[in-house]
Amino acid sequence: MKVKTPLGEIVGYTILQIFPFTSETKRMGIIVREERTNEIVFYMKGADVVMSSIVQYNDWLDEEVDNMAREGLRTLVVAKKFLSNDTYLDFEQRYSNAKCAVVNRDAHVAGVIESLERDMELLCVTGVEDRLQDKVRITLEQLRNASIKVWMLTGDKLETATCIAKSSRLVSKTQAIHIFKNVNGQKYY
Repeated sequence: MKVKTPLGEIVGYTILQIFPFTSETKRMGIIVREERTNEIVFYMKGADVVMSSIVQYNDWLDEEVDNMAREGLRTLVVAKKFLSNDTYLDFEQRYSNAKCAVVNRDAHVAGVIESLERDMELLCVTGVEDRLQDKVRITLEQLRNASIKVWMLTGDKLETATCIAKSSRLVSKTQAIHIFKNVNGQKYY
């Protein structure tokens, strides 16, 4: 992979591992080796609820994520971790063994990946506006005016879900929003 820096320099990377996004983990990652320096770096991005326990403590992360959510933005946290060659080789061996497991393969693989996901350096938080599709607001308003009950199920933060529900006119600005929790404590809005 080649990347052009803002200064115009071309930097080459070898992709060593890719960990795709899943709805269970709410994150994705990649391990790369910089061709010129041979540095190995693990980059990861994911939902703030997951990443806040993975990155090194930072006193502003939760506050910034909450501010962005109140503005209706979908947030992602980006982090990195430098790996020594020995650390990576040890990981690669354990990862390969886990992928060959006959019993509980997925759990073994997840456990090995999670062993790297500690004390990562926070790089940034991004906030992206979720735009509604054309005519969603009008359609929801017409359904509500026709006394048709519409439910919004989301795994978003409460602030984001509330903002989207109000901006889409799924609920009025003064209408109550009910929060449901399952037995595991996970919230549904």
